[in-house]
Amino acid sequence: MNISLTKAQFFLLLFIFQTGIVYIAFQTPLISSSKNSSWLIFIVASVIHYGLLLFFERYHSYFYLNVFFRWVYQIYWLLLTAAFIAYMSYVLASWVLPQTPEWIVVVIIVVLSLYANLSRPETVINIGVMLIPIIFLFVTFLMLAIPDLTWSNLFPIEWKHTKQIGAGLIHSIYAYFGIEMYLIYRPFLQKDLQVKGKPLLMYQLVIFVFYFISVLFTQMFFSIEEINLIPEPIMYILKSQEVTFVKRLDIFFVYIWLSWSIVTVMIFGLSFRMLHFVKKKQHPNSRIIVYHIFLAILPLFVIHFRSIELIKNSLHYVFIFFTFLLPIVIIGWNKWRGKSVS
Repeated sequence: MNISLTKAQFFLLLFIFQTGIVYIAFQTPLISSSKNSSWLIFIVASVIHYGLLLFFERYHSYFYLNVFFRWVYQIYWLLLTAAFIAYMSYVLASWVLPQTPEWIVVVIIVVLSLYANLSRPETVINIGVMLIPIIFLFVTFLMLAIPDLTWSNLFPIEWKHTKQIGAGLIHSIYAYFGIEMYLIYRPFLQKDLQVKGKPLLMYQLVIFVFYFISVLFTQMFFSIEEINLIPEPIMYILKSQEVTFVKRLDIFFVYIWLSWSIVTVMIFGLSFRMLHFVKKKQHPNSRIIVYHIFLAILPLFVIHFRSIELIKNSLHYVFIFFTFLLPIVIIGWNKWRGKSVS
């Protein structure tokens, strides 16, 4: 697939992908497992994420995917996208559309993704530009909750056992899932552009601050006992705020989050296209349609509370393998063989 990315497009694509869908919910498992030390453990996880970005930048040319690994990632993205669509439909049913059949929401999301992915690849890439102002509205309106924050919730920092630290680091993966997309899209960056050094550091700082504020506010707004009962803490914080121009701020932001998440689904579809059509194939549009038919069917099997909770409590292990371990193994194997991306 012939795509040429600028630095701005490249980092915007990564930012939307890494923050979409999970932004409103990853704080709960992190704080539940790490208690008062959650914010500090998240800082450690962010340093690890930055180190992995540096590693990927240095060795991205060795992330060569043969036919087997291309199919592994395509199937992984298909199942992951289906799970995310199910979660999106579940959140909408819980917050704003309790009477709407889930399949209608699923079909709308899938049709929008299909339309974008039948268009030129640049359509998916550039549509994220429209999200920049509304995404950062989250941070702006979260600031309204400052008077309600309890700063003492951040202390004392306790390190009772290594299990607590390990669980916190693992659950922080929710925030930084999808880092393998750095390796997928890096070869399509314009040849005369460099991202190592200051651009990569700036990206890490932006995404870290964006997430870190949400962790701090969640930890200071809810007690440790309360957080276990709050599946989407950011939405609950926004729900508690009162503004004059909208009756319920949480519903306003649910729709913003939905738009943000739909673009993430579109990027999943674009990533599938990029691996599936490495070589020219007949009837490309029909293959894209088949992919989206699966996306419309699979979520319907898991859109209920128990399945959603099981997926949420298991995904971090899947992320660790596909986002961290498998890319490192592939890079190491290809470097040993001397095989690189052309």
